[in-house]
Amino acid sequence: MKSQTFDKAKWHYDTPSAPTGISHEAGATHIAFFLRWCVEKDFASKEMVREHANELEQIKNKTLDGREFILDCLDGAFTTDELNTRGVLFAIAYYGRENTKFAQTYGTYTGDYDELVKSKLTTTNIDSSDDSAYFYVENSEENYEIVKSVIDKRYEEFLSLKKRNYKSGKN
Repeated sequence: MKSQTFDKAKWHYDTPSAPTGISHEAGATHIAFFLRWCVEKDFASKEMVREHANELEQIKNKTLDGREFILDCLDGAFTTDELNTRGVLFAIAYYGRENTKFAQTYGTYTGDYDELVKSKLTTTNIDSSDDSAYFYVENSEENYEIVKSVIDKRYEEFLSLKKRNYKSGKN
């Protein structure tokens, strides 16, 4: 399968709409939350495990900031290369493409994240209703747990939809 890019940190920190002076890490927070969830679910590809086993273990143990991993080891990009088949299927359906059957029914990760920024995630020195609050989400365990609970719910919905489609012959 040809590699597909889900997201790049620079798409967020290196744009005209980004606040001036934000760190590169600020553009990677939402990606790091999703990638950490994938690592915890053992959705890393064999190649990723072979090349970054120590770092993945550190992410699981919460001793390595996922944003640093994305920026230093993945050149700021999150692609299909980082995930195994189960991870790729879920990420393609959910991460950011509005045109998938799953996304049309349940929404996308980026849409869910935007809603969480406005309502639940802790931001630094800015009102969460401000359009730029996205760039100031704290990379905290509390915020990760909030995001994780939404991804967990969406993954269960994804599995349920796959099961229904399989039973009805719509693989």
